[in-house]
Amino acid sequence: MRKRAFLATFTGSALLLSAGCLSNSSQSQACDTVEITRASVSVEYGCGAGPIRTGSIEGQAEDCNAELILEIVDEEIIEEVTFETNNGRWSVDFGEGPGGEGPEHVRTIPGPGDKRVRIRGPDREILASEQLTVSHYLDSPTLDVWRPEFEPETVSVGEDVTVVFSIATFGAETSFTAALLVDGEAIETRDGTVDSGTDCQYASGPEYEFSYTFEEPGEHELAGRITVDGSSMGGDTRSIGTVTVTQDTVGSNPGNSTLSPTD
Repeated sequence: MRKRAFLATFTGSALLLSAGCLSNSSQSQACDTVEITRASVSVEYGCGAGPIRTGSIEGQAEDCNAELILEIVDEEIIEEVTFETNNGRWSVDFGEGPGGEGPEHVRTIPGPGDKRVRIRGPDREILASEQLTVSHYLDSPTLDVWRPEFEPETVSVGEDVTVVFSIATFGAETSFTAALLVDGEAIETRDGTVDSGTDCQYASGPEYEFSYTFEEPGEHELAGRITVDGSSMGGDTRSIGTVTVTQDTVGSNPGNSTLSPTD
């Protein structure tokens, strides 16, 4: 069974700070031109890895040689990072960097919903404030066809094949449509809903059973498909296997059809 590679230990870049920083307060200038030019983060989920965040907070700090404070704020401050600037651009990347000496790191994994980023000066005055846009896996539905099975693999014309699969979720609560595909065509659909969350070891969504009778001999491809809001975005299409359908010859015996009765 395929597990989601991302869908999720943390990855990302370490905090990047401008070189040549001056922290001596006697050399500090009034920081009236601090600006946040970009503030966004994406949080995905990977089985065996946990939440994975990427993104950055970037800005400019002209005419400002000072130690500044970056705050990530929800209803309260959820992380605070101190850094220095030297009259230029600065960038803070989300991720877990190496320990010891070197740049500071932002280690917070923001929850769903937009946050705010604030920059405070040496006297903790707010110099800049912007919305932090968070693209979070719990805000967007992502569903998988989970452990599909079918039997039998070989049938005669007029016989049924049974297909079973479950629904696994890696995102937001949503409604969906599950379909059985035969040779790429949806021949039966079922509607359902799933709660938000992540499924890695099992499927928390419903299990569906489909049955189909083949009327033509040959080999036929089976697949399961999930659509969300009528779109394959957020859904999954999974190949299930090939059914071999044979022509039923039971009851026919052309070799004996011309035999004469015995005297």
